[in-house]
Formats: sequence, C-alpha cells, structure tokens
Amino acid sequence: MPSDSEAHPDEPDHHHHQPGKYSSDNSGCSHTTANSTHESTQGGARYDLERSIREFLDSTRQRARAGLKPDELVVKCPMCSPGKPRRLAYSAHLSTSTGAFVCTNCFEQGPWEKYQELAKRRIFQNTIPKCQTTEPPPFEFARATLRQLQTNLIAHEEIYTALTGHDKGQLKLNPKVLAQYGVGLGFVNTETPEIDDMQALVEGSDYSVPCLVFPRTAFRTNSFIEGNVETESSSALPLQPAAGPLRGGRKAKNKALSSMLKDTQEDDVLINNATDPSSFSADPTDSSGSIYRTVQLKVVGWNTADLEMYVPVDEAQPGLFGFHLAGSDTTDIILTGHELDAVAAFQETGIPAMSLPKGPYQLPLDTMRALERFERVYVWLDDDHQGAEAAKLITRKLGVDRCLIVHSKRGNPQGPKSASIALARGYDLTSVLESSRPVQHDKVLDFSALREAVKFEVTNPDLIRGVESTDFPGWNAIYKGLRPGELTILSGPTGCGKTTVISQMSLDFCKSGVSTLWGSFEIPNVRLATRMMGQLAKKDLSKSPLEVDYWSRKFEQLPIYFLKFHGSTKPDTVLETMRHAVYAYDVKHIVIDNLQFMMSMQAKGVDKYDAQDAAIATFRQFATDENVHITVVAHLRKDQPSADADINSVFGSAKVTQEADNVVILKRHGNSESKVRCLNVLKNRFDGTLGKVYMSFEKDAMAFKEIPPPRKRQAAKIVKSAGKLSIADRLLAEMESTNMLDHDADDSSGSATA
Repeated sequence: MPSDSEAHPDEPDHHHHQPGKYSSDNSGCSHTTANSTHESTQGGARYDLERSIREFLDSTRQRARAGLKPDELVVKCPMCSPGKPRRLAYSAHLSTSTGAFVCTNCFEQGPWEKYQELAKRRIFQNTIPKCQTTEPPPFEFARATLRQLQTNLIAHEEIYTALTGHDKGQLKLNPKVLAQYGVGLGFVNTETPEIDDMQALVEGSDYSVPCLVFPRTAFRTNSFIEGNVETESSSALPLQPAAGPLRGGRKAKNKALSSMLKDTQEDDVLINNATDPSSFSADPTDSSGSIYRTVQLKVVGWNTADLEMYVPVDEAQPGLFGFHLAGSDTTDIILTGHELDAVAAFQETGIPAMSLPKGPYQLPLDTMRALERFERVYVWLDDDHQGAEAAKLITRKLGVDRCLIVHSKRGNPQGPKSASIALARGYDLTSVLESSRPVQHDKVLDFSALREAVKFEVTNPDLIRGVESTDFPGWNAIYKGLRPGELTILSGPTGCGKTTVISQMSLDFCKSGVSTLWGSFEIPNVRLATRMMGQLAKKDLSKSPLEVDYWSRKFEQLPIYFLKFHGSTKPDTVLETMRHAVYAYDVKHIVIDNLQFMMSMQAKGVDKYDAQDAAIATFRQFATDENVHITVVAHLRKDQPSADADINSVFGSAKVTQEADNVVILKRHGNSESKVRCLNVLKNRFDGTLGKVYMSFEKDAMAFKEIPPPRKRQAAKIVKSAGKLSIADRLLAEMESTNMLDHDADDSSGSATA
C-alpha cells in the first residue's frame, strides 16, 4: 500500500508542464524555442509570485488552507478579518497562479498587490504566541475514527436495513455506494451543545441517540502548501474497532451483522474484499495517497428531526459531501439538497453528486466557486414550491446556460419529492434525470413555458401557499404562509409587541429553512439576538446561564443574518446590502424594523411622505426582482385611536398599503394592561382571506402563544347582577352568551374576498 506522501495514481499532476513538440522545419524550431523562452519567463514570474505570497503569509503568521480549487488558498481577508477570531477570519480565496483574491464574506477582491496593501493598513488579529511561527494545524480526523463510524452503521440493524433494504418504506441504497461516500453512524447526547469528544461520538452512552454521519471532503493540500508545510498527522485519538455489542442499548445481532457484511463483499473495488469491519477504507477519500481529506462531519439525528451538529463546529476549511468523487476530468455533476439524495442520484446515474452544505436551499459562495470547473450542473432539489424557487435562484447564480433543473415528480402531484424517495418507490432515476430542463429566460415567456407551473398551481393548491408557521396554525388558515415575491406591512401602536411577534415568526420560518435577513433600525442587534435566542429556547435564559452555550450553538445553526445599520440610513445603502445578502446567503425573507426609524433623517415635512413612498416602491420592486419576501414594520398614524385602526391608519400616504401585498395590524385586545393581542389581516392579495388571530403574551418565553377568541362577558355580568334567576331567564342568558361567542368567533376567523 502506498504511503501518504506518494501521489495518487489516478490524479494528474496539475502543475506539470508538457514539453512542446518539435517541428521538422526550421520555423518550427524557432517557434518552439520562442515558446520555451516564453514559458521560462512565465515560470520565473510565477515562482516570484509564489515566493512573495509565501513570505507574506509567513510574516503575518497565517496557516493557509487548501481551497476547493487545485491552485487556491483560503487565507485571512485583509478587509473584514481584522478583529475576528481565527475561526471566522479565513474567508478570502487567493489564487497562487495569478495572486488575485476574493472574500466570500465581504466581497472584497483585487490583485495580490491590493491584498498586501490592505493587510499592511489593517493589521490582522493574531492570537498566536510569539514563540510560534504559524497557527496551529487544522483539525484532522483519525482514520480509525472514520472506519469505526462506518462499522457502526453496518452494525445497527434497524437503521442499516432502512437504508439498504428493498422492502416497502426502505431506501434501497447500495452498501458499496454508502461506503464510497463514507456515510457512518454515531451517537450523540442531545443535552450537550456540541460534540467535543470523538470517542463518545463513536461509542455512545446510555443517554445518546443514533445519528447519521456525513463526511465533507476537500483537497488535502496543493503544491503551494506542500512546498511550505509538511502534512500534519492526525490530531484525533485513534480508536480501535469495537468488539461486541454497542453501548447505549443498541445491541447488534451477530448473525445479522455477518450477513450484512457478506452482502458488502461482492465488489472488491470499493470494499476491498472486506472480511471484517476494520478492513473498510478508513476515509471515504482513500487516505493512502489521496489528494482529498475529510474536513468536517455533519451529524444528523435519525429519529430526532431537529438534531443537527458539526464536527468541528467551525468550518475552517470548506468542504462538500461527495466532493472527492469528482475527478479532474469530470464535466457533469448533480447538486442535491440532502446527503441521501446525493447517494441515490450517484448510485443510479453514475454522475458524481454533491449536496448543499448549508441546508437544502442555500448555495454559499465557497460552493459556487468549487462548481465553476464543471460544464453542466443538474440541480436536483426537493420537488415542491420551496425547492423549485431555490433551484431557480441557484441556477441564476451558477449560470442558466450550464444548469438543468430536475423535477422528481415530473408533473405528477403524487410523485416522489426527492431523489432518494424516487429510488425507494422504484422510479428510474436515469429517466428522471434525462427529463431535466433548463430555466427559461425570465424576461420573455410564452404559455408553453408557463404551462407546467400553471398546472402545478392548479393541482397543488396547498403546496403554493408558502412556508407555514408552526407556532400559529390559525395564522396559516388566514395568511396561507410566507410566499416569495411579496411585500407585507406590519403595523400597530407603539409598545404592542410588533418586534416581538415578527421576530418570533421569522425565527419560526428560519427553523423551516428560510434564510432570513434582519434589519433592526430601532433595537440593537445584540438585544434582538438575545430576545430571539430566548424565543428559540422558550425560556428566560438569564435564569439558566449554564444553558446559554447550548442555545447559542442551536441559534448559530439557523440561517439568520443581521444588517449592521441603526437609525437613519439611506434606502439605497440598505438595498445594496440586501442584494449582497440575497446573492451570498440565498436570503428569502427580509425584515425591516422599522420604516420610520430608517427614514427618520432622510427628509422633512411633506417630503418625508414622498421619501417613504419611494422607499416602499423600491422594496416592492426588490421583492419581485429577487423573489424574496419583505416584511416592513411601520407605525400607525398618531391622529387615530389604535382601537379603531384600519388599513388607512398606517403612517404615510395611501401608496404604502397600495404597494403591499399584505397588510396586518397588531393591537391589544381589551384594556391597556391586557396580555392578549389581536393580529388583524386587512389585506391579502394571495387569495383575499381576511380575519383575526388572537395571541397571549408569555413573559418568560418572550413570545406569543395562539389562543381561542376571547369570550364576551356581557351575559356573565347579567347573571351576576340579577342574583337568583329563574330557569327560563338562565336559559335565555346562556343563549345570548352563546350567540355573542359565535359572533366573535366568526369575526375572528371569517373570510372575505378583496
């Protein structure tokens, strides 16, 4: 077996120059000599550039990581990394061939000279002791650890059978393909905020639950790093293959284990004629001489839907699930939203498949750069409304000319939602892939381009409603969910809880995978994030300080981002930042809280109404162009009682509510001390349904809870004041009370067509 230092036999030497072929005539010789001189000059210039880069990185004591391209380094950004901790500082991608850099966080870019100039102007935050000349080596996994995680999966009869079995409800995944991807099984204690013990992940405990483990891979190194830093040895503890039953009550039956292992021994290419679990490849990248390595593990609960963790927590070096399967000569790839979909797609089509690293609807810039070298990308996300919108956005980012969108259902409303479900139902995934189509030009359409979309809306009315709230089911019945391309105005009197309710709703949508951008112009981001984290935990975390780290990790995994603006800000500046967030983070929901604070110093007198109208019109156009949902919080007019607030009570001219697709007013129900609030939908352009939703404020959780419509109490007062009543009078009072209650319920949930 070759050593780690030997080159991989299947990988080409990316930096080897092919010699020119000499011609038989003199002109050919002269031309070849000129080419040789030119190549020599280029080689010298490149050597000088690499030496300059190497010396500068040494002087700033950086440890460059290998990027997702063969000639790319991940280094500190000279613009946005100063002052950041090390785990967040490495966001710039530097080409060792040209010296050009681009930051995937702040979008700063330029040549090598600009990088040096900016870095000298803003000194990097450096936590390296002076006795060291560079930062600590990046985290690496022990091969035995990865081997044991794969062994755990085979040993767990229930989960392994669910993945590889061919009965109804089983996924029919090939064990050899699972091994090729390196899919494993670990055990996690749900009470711990993060995984800091690899041995505990492998062995588990009595309090842990089974989780699927998906390794993310990247280039191990490149020629630049090899010339500067030797390959580090593993920093994780090596683990021996476990013998006997697994801990935590998960006993493996020896007979079932042996039969499963026998089934995986048929193909010696991937499994190497394994006769025991320890003979599996320790790393899905075939660590002996491979140019790839495992850089991160994604851990997902098997029976626990909200359990998702990463090892290491910080993505110091970007990686992708399935990245190692695409060789240097690969031209086509499949991009999926989930890991098991990637396994199924690769298994049935033979085309390398990778999954999106940050949820099924987000394409980070790191991933986008890694996919630049492929000629064709099949975007195969969930075939529902949310997945279809995400697929369109991703194809625009990657380039519509080289992307094809795959629809698992192929027009059948009852069809499979994803690639793995299609495989489980017996569909021919190659045929599904061949039916993929490009995105039509978004400015010129005929009905043939709209026909399938129209059919989908007609046959799937529930799927086009948008992302629904899990906290407010009554809200879903009226509002019908959060839909892209719409503008919502949320208004209400001061102090009624507008920020609290919209932060709770946006957090609710975030948990469903909706990437959200918060623009809080009234409340500082720290205070807003503190409130939202308490809403996520459903408790006052100031009374449970030991749980702060746990919920911080949970909150950090949500796709939520914050604008660094406060108070008066020009709408054009806000819009530019919003456009960056949509491009970089695939944001689908933007909250502006609130309009009056953002526009406070932009104009005075009558002009402020014109400025506000212009801002609303700009937001309306942005929502349509970028296909995102924008929620704008606005005040009510001061000259009208809040109890009588209607659609004309929103601050500003009538254009504000005319431009909006939805208008919602939040107000107190009852007296000023009441904890009950009423969300009144006064405009709903989607289907015209209007109505009220009642909520009660829970102080400890800093959140609202939906409640039934409050009862009218007039009848109760009559009974109390009348003292002892006859049976007839009592029945009459009860009938009046029932009629009042029914009338109030109709008022709260009734519908009207706009």
